Amino acid sequence: MMRHCSVNWEFGDAFLFSPVSVIATNGNHAFEHVRAAPAKSPVKAQMEVDSDLQCPICLELFSYPIILPCSHVLCRSPCAEHLFDFNFIRCPVCRDNCYVSGGIGSLPRVIALENIIERYKADRTSRENTNDRNKSADSSFLDASLSSQSDVEKDSSILCNLCNSVSKKKAKKSCLDCNVSYCSNCLLLTHQKKDPFNTHELVSPRDDVSHSVTGLCSKHSDQLSLFCKDCGVPTCTLCKDSSLHKDHFMITIESAYTDIKASIDKNLQKLGVSQEKVTSSLQHQRDNLKEMQQKIDRKRSEINAQCDQLLAEIENKRSFFLADLEYEERIRQNEQEELIKVMERILGSSQALYSYTSEVLNEDVSEFLEVANTLSEKLVKATADCETAQFQPSDCDVLPGKLVDFRKERNVIREMNYLLAPETPSIDVTRCSRSEDTVVLVLSPPRNLHDVIDQYEIHYCSEEQKSLEIEDTLIVKNVQEDRLLGKIVPNCSGVVVVLVENLCKSTTYYFCVSASNQSGRSANSEVVQCTTLLPGESVIPAPVIVESLCRPFATSVQIYSSSPQDVAAEQHISHFLLYRPRGQSRAWKTLSLYGRQDHRVFGLIASTDYEFVILGCNQRGECQVSNRVVIHTEQS
Repeated sequence: MMRHCSVNWEFGDAFLFSPVSVIATNGNHAFEHVRAAPAKSPVKAQMEVDSDLQCPICLELFSYPIILPCSHVLCRSPCAEHLFDFNFIRCPVCRDNCYVSGGIGSLPRVIALENIIERYKADRTSRENTNDRNKSADSSFLDASLSSQSDVEKDSSILCNLCNSVSKKKAKKSCLDCNVSYCSNCLLLTHQKKDPFNTHELVSPRDDVSHSVTGLCSKHSDQLSLFCKDCGVPTCTLCKDSSLHKDHFMITIESAYTDIKASIDKNLQKLGVSQEKVTSSLQHQRDNLKEMQQKIDRKRSEINAQCDQLLAEIENKRSFFLADLEYEERIRQNEQEELIKVMERILGSSQALYSYTSEVLNEDVSEFLEVANTLSEKLVKATADCETAQFQPSDCDVLPGKLVDFRKERNVIREMNYLLAPETPSIDVTRCSRSEDTVVLVLSPPRNLHDVIDQYEIHYCSEEQKSLEIEDTLIVKNVQEDRLLGKIVPNCSGVVVVLVENLCKSTTYYFCVSASNQSGRSANSEVVQCTTLLPGESVIPAPVIVESLCRPFATSVQIYSSSPQDVAAEQHISHFLLYRPRGQSRAWKTLSLYGRQDHRVFGLIASTDYEFVILGCNQRGECQVSNRVVIHTEQS
């Protein structure tokens, strides 16, 4: 007997569809049609409230809700805690990458939302209790079918297959097409009123649904034994002859199950491999983010350190100027105070004499005449003293030698920028020279005086090496305080001198040079050709440094050499003193030598070994290098 009834599909305390007409045939139910309500019902509004109070991750009511910087709310534990990584959290709702200074502990707790959830839980419990009492009072419905009552009792033990394993909810429906039992929330999320889910057969919760291979046809109530490959759905034998599946390719449902299960297993394995790749890429991306942040932190620290050093130098200069001005103030103040004391003493003496003289003028004639001469001399002397004690203005308005003007320094600070790679250096061929086994390269100062150079690379090769595409490289470094080219060798207008030694005699060499710093490397300069001399070809006498007569000091060294005096003026031979710290491949600093025997080098570092050589050269580009002397400066 077929019976029509109106059934409400209940989801906890809410209803998904209302009303639903269901056809019951031999205890098996199938949807006939679903009619949407014309307006939003209170039940549907209640469902929306339930959804608004759910965490988007665990789909449960919020537990200890915290609000992210993007204004979305999550459960703190375990949802938000599992998403945090190095003070970063990616919102699962808007996909925004949020940086949280202080970690998860700094995110505010939404207490108002917790209170709302507590009231909502209490209200829902009250409604459920009321519904239970109403159901128990309806004895006619309970007596209608003992089998239905046993099914309901059995259904109460069936749990949802999609819920979290820790907090599974009771199943409300089982889908024969999906072979899965769903609770109200999971069914709402998976089986919306869209194709192909709206054609799935939903029945009361069944314990064997996940293991069942076959079911019953929703149209003919016959067992599903075939599978239509054209439509991709299971059918019964009666459906095979219907117009819907006419001339379609049919296979047994067991074969379809085996084939489709194998295909899904294969795709699942591919998905697993893809997920592993995504997991690896995600970890690499997170590591890259951490590395990038660490690099930026290091750059930030470097900038702060550089600025702190610059500010420290400015503060030192400020302290120097103010201390010097204070010293000048004390000297001038002492002079003025001493002058004031002398004037006060003269004024006091003259006032006392003035009062005494006024009293004497009122005395008798005889008494007045007795002191008149002495009194007259005192008056003359006091008058002269008063004439000398006049106002002496100081030059405090000018304070010669105490003026400051930092406009140039302000412009330098204003032009400060990130470090750039240096410009391409150039070799000054008019100043280069050579001997039998040495070539002296002179690098011109750069056009940009703000260039910072940490080192030079001298690339050179002989004619034979050039044919074999072989070259040698000489790296010449600058000390930290000499990186600014304009300050390396002020005696030689900022030029840099490099000695390329141990070369072959009478051989043609090719040279080019590049400069570099932490920001990058410049391009190579133009190639310069130079040929070393034959033995005995040079007409320049070899300079000599007399090491026994050299004298070291703390910050200077006195070099003794008579070579600049031993040549005639018509020979046009110039001498230069080259020096640098020992044991370091650095550019040579230069000092021009004139017709003297002792030569003083200043600005050295105390307790340090220095190398010294004398270079003699003429206008033909020939040169001779003296013996090399190492001198240790004294302690300061």
